Amino acid sequence: MNDAETEARRLLAAATEDMPPGIGLLDGFAAARRRDRARRTRRGAVLSAGIAVAAAAVTAVTLTIGSAPPALATVTSALTRTLTQSYQLAEQDSSYYIWNGRMRYPAHDTCTSEADPARHLAAASCSGGVRARVVGGYTYLYVPHPVDHPGRHWARIPTASLGQLPSINSFTTATPQQMLAEIKKADKVTVAGPASGPGWTGTRYAFSGGPGGEIKLSGTVSVDQQGRARVLVLAIRLTSAINVFVTTQVLTFSDFGAPVTVTPPPADQTFSGP
Repeated sequence: MNDAETEARRLLAAATEDMPPGIGLLDGFAAARRRDRARRTRRGAVLSAGIAVAAAAVTAVTLTIGSAPPALATVTSALTRTLTQSYQLAEQDSSYYIWNGRMRYPAHDTCTSEADPARHLAAASCSGGVRARVVGGYTYLYVPHPVDHPGRHWARIPTASLGQLPSINSFTTATPQQMLAEIKKADKVTVAGPASGPGWTGTRYAFSGGPGGEIKLSGTVSVDQQGRARVLVLAIRLTSAINVFVTTQVLTFSDFGAPVTVTPPPADQTFSGP
């Protein structure tokens, strides 16, 4: 196994703790994005020193987990419900380093995907070229420049094996399932006010907390009147001695219950992945 395959195997280990059963469909997709971003940001990016985080003033009613469990329960229930039915997903990602007081290596990416957890189907593509499909018990990851498989650009990996690999901590991207797992650990949930979008109205909740230490998590979840998550925003801030890394993901869910059709790549374009 060469270094590239070793790295791919390591990065394919998406965290699966606390996920609802049977819905971890986009782990391989998230791992591919992590690998792609790591390649782009590895150019001298070193995580060292932290900068104080300015807390945004938000007019809201603070509901701690201890005093008002229904707020957290509403958010986690909405995400759990959303991730057990078919849906379309639009995603916007951005990240940057603040290195010696200056912003470095800004990155932006947009992705679209669709998933049907009940039928174990998913497909996703990103502006940066990352593509993935989940169908027939396999996850297919698009490889632009395969080293040992010329002409074959799709790595085929048994989907079940993705959850069997050692998990890693990642600060660059997370699947909706991983976000749900982190929100369950939030120290505080806040009712931030009304929310609305095309054809729906509801309530926006804010959350903060998580692992603690150098890692700060915060975000919002907009829940419609049918109890489904519509918009999920996750911001992760990782600080050390003199630098800080910030990444933000905005996920917009739509078309609940719409049919999802995914076909595997042609056999002559696939190879067995790590």
